Amino acid sequence: MKAVKYTPYILAGILLFMLLFFGLKHKEEDELLTSYKPPTQQRLPDLTFKSLDGKELRLSELRGKVVLVNFWATWCPPCREEMPLFEKEYRRCKDRGFEVLAVNMDSSDKALEGFLKEHAFSFKIVKPTEGVEKELRLVGFPTSYLLDREGNIHRIKLGIYRELEKDLKDLLGC
Repeated sequence: MKAVKYTPYILAGILLFMLLFFGLKHKEEDELLTSYKPPTQQRLPDLTFKSLDGKELRLSELRGKVVLVNFWATWCPPCREEMPLFEKEYRRCKDRGFEVLAVNMDSSDKALEGFLKEHAFSFKIVKPTEGVEKELRLVGFPTSYLLDREGNIHRIKLGIYRELEKDLKDLLGC
C-alpha cells in the first residue's frame, strides 16, 4: 500500500533525472557541433577586407598577433550579443597582441552605420571584399575563426563565442 502512495513521486524523480541527463547530453553535443578545434595546422586563405574608411587590409598583415576573425551582421541577435564580449576581451588583451576583425556582412551600409552610432567598439570593423563568403563557405552568423600568432586556426566557432576568454588565456596568457 505504501509503494502505491509513493509511486508518483518515484516516477517524477525518474522523469526529472532523465530530463536533466538528456538535456546535459544534448548541450554537450551542441557544443561539439558549434565549436571545432582543428587537429592539424590549418590556415585561412589570405583574405582581403576593406576598413570603414576604404583602406584595404590583408589577413597576412596581422601575422604575429592572435586574431579573431568574426563574421557577423547587425540583424543577427547572437552577433549583437557577442560584440560587447569581444570589446571586453579586446581591451583586456590588445597589449599582448590580440586583434579583432569584425567582418560585417550586412548588404546595407546604412544598417551598419546605424548600429555603430548606437554602439562604440575599439576593435576593427571591416567589410569583406568580393568572394570572401564563398571562399569560406559560411553557413551562418556569427562565425568566428581564432588564429594563433602564426596564422593557424586555433578554433572555429559557430554561434556566440563564449569560450574566447579561455582560448585567449591559452594563446596569450591574459
